[in-house]
Amino acid sequence: MQLKLRVILNVKEDVLRDIVTVSDISLIEFNKIIYSVFGFETQEVSTFFLTNDNWEQLDEIKIFKIDENDQIMDKTSISNFFNLKNDKIIYVYDFLNYWTFFIELYDIGEYVEMDKKYKILNSIGDVPKDPPSNIFGEVGDIDETDHDHNLQY
Repeated sequence: MQLKLRVILNVKEDVLRDIVTVSDISLIEFNKIIYSVFGFETQEVSTFFLTNDNWEQLDEIKIFKIDENDQIMDKTSISNFFNLKNDKIIYVYDFLNYWTFFIELYDIGEYVEMDKKYKILNSIGDVPKDPPSNIFGEVGDIDETDHDHNLQY
């Protein structure tokens, strides 16, 4: 099975990538895809957050285990979180700069052979040189007037 995901960088100008990927990759592999397709050259500490339909931050899936109850990326498949259209998660890349991404599943399809585990279907905007300035704001706080996070296809 393949998943079509829209990944939106939370910045003032529209910056997004539509990606198709296989459903059996781990979150750590998906983490690498995201920072790669947005042009980040080194891997920084990152995390995923489960979210509800209003983008409110819920449970965290960490890059490494801090306590015994932590869910970690390399042990978790993206198919655990993306089963139905409009399923959502939040991704935070680089805790020093706090790049925040909103990720939503917009289509599920049959497996089609690809050269690698993902393909960029659509690319809009460039990542700003400067990271977001509001690094201590709420991850789930978005301005619905700036971005339409309810995908319509």
